[in-house]
Amino acid sequence: MKKFMLLSVLAAVAVGGAFAAPEFKVSAGAGGYFASDFGGGAEASSGGETMSIKTPYFGGGGFAFLDATYVEVSLGVFGGGGTVKYEVSGESEDSDMSVMGLDIGLLGKYPFAVSEKLSVFPLLGITYRVMLSVKDEDGDQVQNSDGDDAAGDFSALWFKFGGGLDISFTDHVYMRGEALYGLRLANTFEKDLVDQYESPGVDTKTLLGHGLDIKIALGYRF
Repeated sequence: MKKFMLLSVLAAVAVGGAFAAPEFKVSAGAGGYFASDFGGGAEASSGGETMSIKTPYFGGGGFAFLDATYVEVSLGVFGGGGTVKYEVSGESEDSDMSVMGLDIGLLGKYPFAVSEKLSVFPLLGITYRVMLSVKDEDGDQVQNSDGDDAAGDFSALWFKFGGGLDISFTDHVYMRGEALYGLRLANTFEKDLVDQYESPGVDTKTLLGHGLDIKIALGYRF
């Protein structure tokens, strides 16, 4: 019984330590990341026929972050490409595109100490993805219905959640890894497509934009 009570006390101390309020520290760092949008586009259907434009893309780049224990602010620059898929009643045509943009992120986090060197944390927040360039397979900027460059029309607000971990090498230097899944609001390009498709007897909708971000960085605690 005494051994059982001792083990229970030790377990309670260990659990209490893991869930104790983390020490407030400020840090900053930089690294690389993978960014994506698996969906996106617009669709119209009428009389059993469907027409759609899908705009997925994948890419990577670099980012910098500022961390204040419970909050992470980040700025990333990425480039990549994808395949625009045009579909009309089962027949499809593909066209390559390239993209370049900025990610401005604000994430809430709560770190849990697993050991002296390792902590893990859930993440929840928003990212505004600003598209700086969207080019077709000929290298020309994609244009909207008004004939203007449409890169900004692909910008959108993302809602993201996921988790991360910090591995400490010293009291100051650590490595951070994060994985985030996000859903975004429809962008202006997609809304304009819906407006173009819209007519009596035609059902129109934007297609869900969603994607995964994976980040690895080195950080420094002040």
